[in-house]
Amino acid sequence: MQWFFPYCDGEHYIMICVNIKNTRFDVLDSLRYKDFEKTYKPMAERVFNYAINYMSVYCGNRQIPWEKFDWFNLGKITQPDKLSCGLYIIRWMRHWEGKYKTFMQSDWKRVDLINEDRECIMLDIILDKENLERDRIMKAATKYCAMKNQGK
Repeated sequence: MQWFFPYCDGEHYIMICVNIKNTRFDVLDSLRYKDFEKTYKPMAERVFNYAINYMSVYCGNRQIPWEKFDWFNLGKITQPDKLSCGLYIIRWMRHWEGKYKTFMQSDWKRVDLINEDRECIMLDIILDKENLERDRIMKAATKYCAMKNQGK
């Protein structure tokens, strides 16, 4: 069982995964421009406290030995720009299975794949049947494309 907790310090997202099976907290910080111990570990500990409170309610009487959990920082995954941390969090939640070696086989630095993910997420949101603005957006996009093509 894994629980994902994204956290934003105001300008950068990190992700804490409460990895119960492996008794550890997996931390993804895709920017790594600050020192983990000084900056992100305190943030991760705040998320940890929130997770403990949340999971004690969810798990009921099940005792989880939090004191035995280790911190595992996925420091080798870095984004190629300063704007993709949220996208990395989404990708991590999609692909993380608690196995670092398997996870690292993905190519996380290829900008073309990152942009493709960004486009797919945007299209998933726009084209979702529950999106009440879908038809209006599609009409506006069609009109915009027609105007762009006429301008060529």
